[in-house]
Order: sequence, then structure tokens, then C-alpha cells
Amino acid sequence: MLIPLANIQTIAQERQAATIAFARQIVQIPSRSGQEREIAAAISYEMKNLGYDKIWTDEAGNVIGKISGGQGPTILLNGHMDHVDPGPAAGWPYPPFSGQIVDGELWGRGSVDMKGPVACMIYAASLFKQLDFSPPGDILMTVPVMEEVGGLGTRHLTSHLQADAAICGEPSHNTLRRGHRGRVGLHLTFKGRSAHASTPHLGVNPHYSAATFLTRLPIMEMTREEGVGASSVTPTLYVTDQRSPNVIPGEVRLTLDWRNVPGESPETIVAKIRALLNSCLPENETTIEIASSEFTTYTGLRTTLPDIFPSFLLAEDDPFVQAAHATLVDVLGRDDGVDIWRFATDGGHLMTAGIPTVGFGPGDEKLAHTNQERISLAQMEEAVVAYAALILALAEAAATN
Repeated sequence: MLIPLANIQTIAQERQAATIAFARQIVQIPSRSGQEREIAAAISYEMKNLGYDKIWTDEAGNVIGKISGGQGPTILLNGHMDHVDPGPAAGWPYPPFSGQIVDGELWGRGSVDMKGPVACMIYAASLFKQLDFSPPGDILMTVPVMEEVGGLGTRHLTSHLQADAAICGEPSHNTLRRGHRGRVGLHLTFKGRSAHASTPHLGVNPHYSAATFLTRLPIMEMTREEGVGASSVTPTLYVTDQRSPNVIPGEVRLTLDWRNVPGESPETIVAKIRALLNSCLPENETTIEIASSEFTTYTGLRTTLPDIFPSFLLAEDDPFVQAAHATLVDVLGRDDGVDIWRFATDGGHLMTAGIPTVGFGPGDEKLAHTNQERISLAQMEEAVVAYAALILALAEAAATN
């Protein structure tokens, strides 16, 4: 490590109250996907106060801060500023945007997913300014929009930013992650023939075709890959083209959530579903398509994107995994091993863009998207030091590999 660990720890401790105050501030700002303007301004303002060398907002509304370094590798830190809906306020022990601190934990929607980790990353990168130390290469702190609805922000980032390695800061309980399964959203449309419900013999009811398929889906053979386990598929939404209860629908649409292992492409998934349909419904007219959605960011950028979060998995002996693991053992004083996430992240988009990515973040990921969402302040303090050390470790690994 180019900076003594004790120096990093000292500055991080001195800045801990400010880190928590900032995390609390942004938890108190509602920022649903597509509504991130206010939090983007708050993040930019904080980066400016912390002495970032350059701060800008791109066309999509992503906030990017740069700490200028030497001629060495560029390291990218990746968070996101949006959150899912808080749901009914009555279910929360404390109001979801109160930013209340109770028993050493910061409560609120987005506290763990992922405003707490974002605050830690922003402050960790700024430590190099506080220590008056130029990192080996540039540090890019990126806080994208609309991660929760498909990762539009990071997909856009990778069209104009490049880096030699990245840290995806999603919560991991301060343990190292080397990948995750991906996600592919699919729409199946079962065709029928509409008729009055009193004369079913005049129609073709597509519910029966859908039911036949659904009874076979749970026993479908899934692809398994060492390190991430097996793919899985879950039916989620089911809609018809009718709103009247006394009409046989002309078609029904079923949505599938497919969690794919790294070796399984979207095209392969579609082919597997088609094969299952052909085996249980030989003369079916069912259509299969990868779902897509149109998005509009708070800056007005409009785009349509497929419902795909890429999977990824770095090998256990990958140089970046090895360097990150060794550094965390040294910095945290314990060996928590290396794991994978059980959910998809923007890390898959970064890897697809050719940026080697490891995962690390404070907070219990099981609390994300729940009305018990909160983040440990002790883990946040630990994470600031760890992020700073990981930046240096990844830069060294990138320079030597």
C-alpha cells in the first residue's frame, strides 16, 4: 500500500461524522427512478466541497466526480442514486425518509441500497485529497440514475467512460463479491380466440395453454455453473387482453423472471423456452420475446432498453479478486472469504463493457427493498477505509497484469 494504513484510518475516523451526515441527508431526499434531480444536485455539491478535481453530469443525469491521479490505471467506483418505492408508511418502524439513527444504524428507504455505500465511496475517494496524495491513476466516482429499473445509467456511462477496473459498491456486508447471476425478463403471449363466456365452444381459451406450460415450467432442467449455482425461472405477471369477467380472452401474456448463470445467453434462454413449449403444446402459436421498456431520465433522455442485467463471474484466482481479497484481509483484520451476490447489479453492465469488476459494500443486502431497511454506521466507517485501500490494490493489479 502506497499510503500507510494508519493514515487512511485516521482521516476516515475524522471524517466519519461528515460521512454519516451526508448519508443521512441523501436518505432524506426521495429519489425514485427517473426522479433523481434533487439528489444529483446534493451529490454534486458534496463532491465539490470535498475537493474533487472535476464534477459533471452527463446526458442521462449520471453524476461523475474525478480525482486526478498519475499516468497509471483508472479505477471506477459505481453506485446508484435511485431507490424502489417505500411502500406503505405504516409498515416502517420509522418514516422511510426520516434518516433516523437508532442503535448505531441509519434507517430509511435507500439507506442500504445504496445511499449509505454511495456516501462511503464518495468520501473514500476524497481521502486522497485530504492526505494530499495523488493516486496512481484517475479515480472516477460514478453515481448513475435508474439502476433499479434496468441499469440505464450505467449502460449510458459505459458508452463514454472507460476504466481499467471497477468496484461495484452494492451492499455485501463488507465482504468481497466476484459476480452474480444475471436477469432476463421475458414475455410469452398465448394466443386463443375470444368468445362470450356462455358459449365456450365458440372460442379457444388461452388460459389452458398457459396452464399447461406453467405446470411443466417447475420441472424444466436448468443450467448449473460452479460458483453461482443454477439458473432459476419464476412466473411473475399474468394479464389478458380483456377486462370483462364474462369474455374468453383472445390472448394472455405471461411474464417470466429468468435468473441466468454467466454461460447462458438470452438467446439460449429463448430457445429453451421454445423447446419446452413445443414439447407440451406441439401446435401452439405462442410468441416469446425479451421484454423491453421505454425510460425517460430526469434530464429528458428517452431510450428503450431490453430487460437484461448481464451475469458475470470472475475466477477465484483472477488477479483483481486476489488483490482485493488480500487487501481486505489486511485492512479489516479478518478473512471473510469471497462470495457472490444473489441479485443482479450494475457490475454486469461494467463487465460487459470490458471493465473488470469486484463488489464490496457496507450493509446487509437482505434488508434492501424491505420496510426494515437500515445500515450499520460501524460498517460504513469500516467501508470508507476499505474502499480507499481497494482503489490502490486494484490500480496495482491493473498495472501488473
